[in-house]
Amino acid sequence: MHTLADHYFSSILDYLQTQGIDSNTALNAIGFTEFSRQRSQQLAPRISLQSYNALLVYGQKVLNDPLFGFTLGMHIRPADYGILGYLIESSNTLSSAIKALLNYDSLVADIGKAQFLQTADTATVRWHAHPHCNEQVVLRNMSAWVSVIRQLINASLCPSSISFIHNWPKRHTQQLEEWFKCPVISGEAHNQINFPSNYLKLAFKTDNAIVNATFKQLSQQQLSHFKSHQSLVEKVKQILSTKTTLQNCQLMSVASTLNVTPRTLQRHLKKQHVTFAQLLEQERKNRSHTLIGTLPLSELANLLGFKDQSSFNRAFLRWHYCTPTQFIKSK
Repeated sequence: MHTLADHYFSSILDYLQTQGIDSNTALNAIGFTEFSRQRSQQLAPRISLQSYNALLVYGQKVLNDPLFGFTLGMHIRPADYGILGYLIESSNTLSSAIKALLNYDSLVADIGKAQFLQTADTATVRWHAHPHCNEQVVLRNMSAWVSVIRQLINASLCPSSISFIHNWPKRHTQQLEEWFKCPVISGEAHNQINFPSNYLKLAFKTDNAIVNATFKQLSQQQLSHFKSHQSLVEKVKQILSTKTTLQNCQLMSVASTLNVTPRTLQRHLKKQHVTFAQLLEQERKNRSHTLIGTLPLSELANLLGFKDQSSFNRAFLRWHYCTPTQFIKSK
């Protein structure tokens, strides 16, 4: 199950309260039942993506705000990210803050994957959202990152451009551009923030190296604890997602990584009604959608672990109901 930390969820409730909406009213409206068994008024340590989506949609409707996620992102505080927020806040530079984000993002929300790209002139933070994330989730994530960095470096700081996979009406795009202070492009292949590479050297307003090191150690412990409580399916997915290439990606090697026998891994996956082959297929499908058009098809086929391009073409047709070439032309 894809989840996020309770404080990130609760910050939405806090904002709704400032708008005159009682938290219990909001939780009842979305049918929320994920309370801790120990204390009925304590939110569970992790909240499901389903509930997070539902609360954002509720806020959008009750406040009649089509850009509700954006509104939340503008009002984000580093504290809303918990320990990750402190790690970012106590970084030396934007570069070290991005490294903290990449390493510990799942402590806040295991609902997508951040990626950092850099050329001589441009740096990019790209966010691959989980397919079930709605547009308000994406809006909040993207605007929150910019808002926090402005708080910690310079309020007038602006990206070079922002890209969204969703399409926004012209009036909403203009509203986004006014706040981001840069071009906002809708209907793109990726959600990403582009900014000048020289921003990476910008110093943060706060720096406490000793406390930062302490919190990094604590964050690593929490991340390990979180991963240890993931289902075996999620662990296999995570292993597959971290592999540079899916060539020679076998059940035996993944089982070895998990320190179990291949038969034990198969048995546990079967209990969760899935096979290793299905998980590998899903990872290939996800990557094909992300990388199509960025590499020659022969290279992409090899990267995804196919023996030849024709095998990849057949799989792509099964996944997307069109050939890779047709898909690229339609983008």
